[in-house]
Amino acid sequence: MRREIDESASSIKSNRRRGFTLVELLVVIGVIAVLIGILLPVLSRARAQANRVACLSNIKQLGTAILMYCNDNDGYFPTCAWWDDGLAYMPYAEDWVHWQANRNLDDSAIARYVGQGEQLKSILRCPADSFDGRQPALGIIPGQGPNLYSYGMNAGAGSNDRPYPGWRTKITQWRAPARKLLITESRDKGNSAPLWAGSRLTQRHGTGTSGGQTIATRASTLFFDNHAESVSDALVENSLFHRRPDFE
Repeated sequence: MRREIDESASSIKSNRRRGFTLVELLVVIGVIAVLIGILLPVLSRARAQANRVACLSNIKQLGTAILMYCNDNDGYFPTCAWWDDGLAYMPYAEDWVHWQANRNLDDSAIARYVGQGEQLKSILRCPADSFDGRQPALGIIPGQGPNLYSYGMNAGAGSNDRPYPGWRTKITQWRAPARKLLITESRDKGNSAPLWAGSRLTQRHGTGTSGGQTIATRASTLFFDNHAESVSDALVENSLFHRRPDFE
C-alpha cells in the first residue's frame, strides 16, 4: 500500500514538473502573433487620430491668439516672420513667432495670448511632426537656424519686408473669411520659416492621389473666420485667392 502511495505521489510531482510541450508553445506564440497583427494597425490608427485632434487644437489656439492680437492692435495682423536675408526681409517685433535660434521665442507677438516657454513650443508643434532633416533657407544671415515649428501664417496677412514697417492688413479687409486660410501646415520639405506663401500642404496626417500625384488630404488648417478643419491640397490650388484679401 505504501509503495502505491509513493508511486502516486511521484506521478503527481512529475506531472507538476511537466511544462508546455513544443507544440503548445508554438500555438501560444502563433496566437500572440495574430493578436499583435490585429492590434498594431488599430493602435496606429488611434495614435494618428489622436495626433490630428491635438494638431487641430493647437492651430485653433494659435488662431485665437492671432485674432486677440488683432483686437489689441486696431485690427492689424502680426507679420508672418520671414527669415532675415539682409535684402528683402528683416526681423520685426510684430512677427507672430520669433522662431529663430538667435531670438527669444517668448517675445513672439502671440506669446502673451497663449503662454510662454515650453507651453508655447508645444502649441507650435504638431505631435506628428518630427523635424528630421530641417535645414535653414539658403542665403540667409547665419545664426537663425532651421524652423523647428509646424505651422505657418498666411504671408498675405502681413510681411516683415525691408525697410520697416513693411506692410500689414486689417482683419476687416479680408473678404470670404470662411474660405481663406490663415494658418496651416506647409509641406515639410522646404519649410524654412513659419509662414504659408502658396506651397503645398503637409502629408504627415494622410495622403491621397490626384492626377497621378500624391497629395495631402488631412492638413490642419484655420481660416480667417477662426474655424479649423482638416483639408487637402485641393484647397490651395488657387493659392492667390488665399493670399489676396480683396478676392471673393
